[in-house]
Amino acid sequence: MPETISIRSWGGIGDALLATPAFRALKEEHPGKRLCVYCVTRSHYDVYLHNPYIDALKPPSTLTELRHNAMNTLGLRLSAKEPSYGLLLPALFYRKSAPAIIAEMLGVTLRSEQLIMRLTDKEEHAAQDILAKYHTPVAIHITSHFSSNQHWPLRNWEELVSRNPDITFVQMGLETEPAIRDAVDLRGKLSLRMSLAILKAARSFVGVCSVFSHATNAFGTPGVVLFGPATPVIWGHPNNLNLYKKLPCSPCNDILRADPCPYATPCMRAISVQDVEKALRQQTEQSTLSACCI
Repeated sequence: MPETISIRSWGGIGDALLATPAFRALKEEHPGKRLCVYCVTRSHYDVYLHNPYIDALKPPSTLTELRHNAMNTLGLRLSAKEPSYGLLLPALFYRKSAPAIIAEMLGVTLRSEQLIMRLTDKEEHAAQDILAKYHTPVAIHITSHFSSNQHWPLRNWEELVSRNPDITFVQMGLETEPAIRDAVDLRGKLSLRMSLAILKAARSFVGVCSVFSHATNAFGTPGVVLFGPATPVIWGHPNNLNLYKKLPCSPCNDILRADPCPYATPCMRAISVQDVEKALRQQTEQSTLSACCI
């Protein structure tokens, strides 16, 4: 029986995706061992489903097994109850990407930092059918649940939509999030996996740093990501145009955490509608050119 490396997932949905390059590295460096991932939430399970580098995927109901099993976790060296690279305050002390930090904690080296998520053909076809009726569909995600400071003003989102009538903006996220006027509203209407399938089928993406901005990297979807309290050095991806003004007080997410910004988020307000529009046009034109060349 091959030795098993067991890992307990942690953090948000985006964190689950950011760990996937480390899983690939574990299998590359330990090809004779089985990788077993215990998921703390159903959403983590959905992200890891069909991952070719995970030999055994355990749903949240099986977490009690870990009380009796020897376990390697992403935070074992920290002796943390809830292991997370966030405890390292990466925005303050690191100049490398989140996937590289996670890999370092697991004692492996990344050959590639591309994130991994596998959809089924059925999911991909269903998403393509949903978007087929729309001209130049662009997925948007306007909020971050990690930090209340990572929000672009709603009036900016609505101006972006009104200034670009040739683009169909498709809003993803939870139904509790504010709706953007004149965007196609898919908030709360789809499962997580179908929402991410829509992202893969879309021409481009615009949004804050979240699971959607990370998933663009897994799918190769060109995106425009608005950074403020977070830094693209840690959480950015090369397939996206990362908009970041880097004010003297930025990045602050590892300092403020859930506390509100005392300056009313100038880092997000400094990103203009014109900045986003220019970047989006560049991404959609590039994706059109790439499609024509296939």
